[in-house]
Parts: sequence; C-alpha cells; structure tokens
Amino acid sequence: LGLLGSASLQPAAASMSGTWVPDHRGTTNIRHELSAVDGTLAGKMGTGTVHFDKNGDVDEAAAPASMTMTPLLEVTLDGTSLSFASHEGNDTDHFRLTVVGADQAELTFVLTEELLEELKDEGIPVPKPFRLRRLR
Repeated sequence: LGLLGSASLQPAAASMSGTWVPDHRGTTNIRHELSAVDGTLAGKMGTGTVHFDKNGDVDEAAAPASMTMTPLLEVTLDGTSLSFASHEGNDTDHFRLTVVGADQAELTFVLTEELLEELKDEGIPVPKPFRLRRLR
C-alpha cells in the first residue's frame, strides 16, 4: 500500500502495467501510465476534457495540446482493480481501474454521496465507466 503513486503488487495486479487509454472517435483524452518498479505498481495520469450525454455516456472528448501527467495518489490494489486519486488544481478526483479482459479495462469515477447529490441537483448524469485499452 502506498500513498504517493504506488502500491504493493499482488500477482493479478502485475497485469495492469502499461499505458491505458480510451479512444473516443480517435481522441485520446485520458492517459494512465502504470509500471511495476521494485515490487510496487506506480503510476501517473493525464487528462483532457470530456462531456457526457443525458445517459452518462461520453459524447465529446478533447485531448489537450500537451498532456500534463500527475502522480496517482492513495493507490490501493484489490485483485484486478486499482483504486486511486488524482489531484488537479483544487480538485481531487477518485477513480477505479478494473481489468476486464486481455488489454481491456474500465475506468470508473468513484463519487461520494455529496457529489452524487450535487450532480443530481444540477441535472448532470452520473458518468458511466470509460472503456480503456492497453497500448503495447
């Protein structure tokens, strides 16, 4: 267990190493780089922008001109799932990356009850998981 971008490896989690990206109509708006180093899984994340439709599906995505990578925080491994936080500006967002097949994963926003209420009050749908693929 690590607090600054790394967590002890479990056998199933070793398969998480690599670069994970979504592909929304040819746009890579999120990038996760995970690597096993000295018995730990370390990582960083870069993001662009995304917009969700009324059903919580991505309907628009944009990649930044230059993606800034930030270290993963509060990293926790649980079998084939990696939970972590990412801090950008004044916001700390929590996520779960779950391997669902060979070179396939889902990235889920982990939302607090308070944030769920805020989304509901503003008429914003709960985002569905992003499908990711591992680059080789």
